[in-house]
Amino acid sequence: MRCVILFRTHIWDDFTLRQYMRLPKSDSFDSVILANNTDGLCPPVENLPFIIFTIDDLLKMGLEPGPDKNMVWWNADYPLYYYSSLFPNYDYYILCEYDVFINSDLEKTIKSISTEKKDIIALTSSSSLEDCIYLQSADGVYPYENIRKTYFPFAIFSKRSIDFLYERRLVLSKHYREKKIYNWPHCELFVGTEIHASNLNVVQLTAYGKADYFSHYPPILEENIFYLREQNYIHPVLDSKRFLSSTIHYEGRPERFFNPFSTFHKTLRHYPFSFYADPLRKALLTRFYRIANSIKKSFLKKLLGPKMIKPKKGSQHV
Repeated sequence: MRCVILFRTHIWDDFTLRQYMRLPKSDSFDSVILANNTDGLCPPVENLPFIIFTIDDLLKMGLEPGPDKNMVWWNADYPLYYYSSLFPNYDYYILCEYDVFINSDLEKTIKSISTEKKDIIALTSSSSLEDCIYLQSADGVYPYENIRKTYFPFAIFSKRSIDFLYERRLVLSKHYREKKIYNWPHCELFVGTEIHASNLNVVQLTAYGKADYFSHYPPILEENIFYLREQNYIHPVLDSKRFLSSTIHYEGRPERFFNPFSTFHKTLRHYPFSFYADPLRKALLTRFYRIANSIKKSFLKKLLGPKMIKPKKGSQHV
């Protein structure tokens, strides 16, 4: 049984190197850095196992780019298809984003899923679809009652499951170009819905360890991993600057920074102002324009008022 860990990234710096070095090591599986170098931010590094790809490589595979400028972000499953097309002789492919921390016996897990002939190990979301910001992307592609969401910054895929998902992407790509569908489903909905409707053997990630801190937010500082030793899968794990950018991004009211008693203010003030000045400025400007537009719409609505109803002919004014 052959297995490979795909350490997925689009940037390379000291933090991503540290994260790569934290990957579990074993003779039972290979480790590869699968890097999106479309923007030139992740060139191969000497003496490290890099496999580089660009968006052009994915397009040559017949895959639809989708609506977002960041093709690989919207379609996070695409690197799997690319790597497996180059190296098809593995039985299992482990997808691991650069901001994931693994604290489990992967060798034991791989042997278990191989023996039990599992196809996909991933975290299927239990949250309401109404809270999913990507829900519109599946409209007209899948019936609403069939839609499922799977979260896979870390997941294990059998070769059979990758072949199945790639074929389904090609079918949808054809339908999209022929205008049989008008939306392009986000990867979390695509993978979740397709595997739910398939005969693949899918198991929750939590069957193989604790994942209480495995979500989009809140982020975990890399130096705090030590305090979560009972956790087996953590996401996102970030360095200081990325941690601050994420905290600001998910703060709905960045003006809380000016309240010295707010948690938001206290979190940021632990760090030098230069670490977060730029993302905070952008967040405040975005918030200002959003509020200004809301006030403008409300003002125009009051100014125009209800439409005047013209009296019918023959009616009399009092």
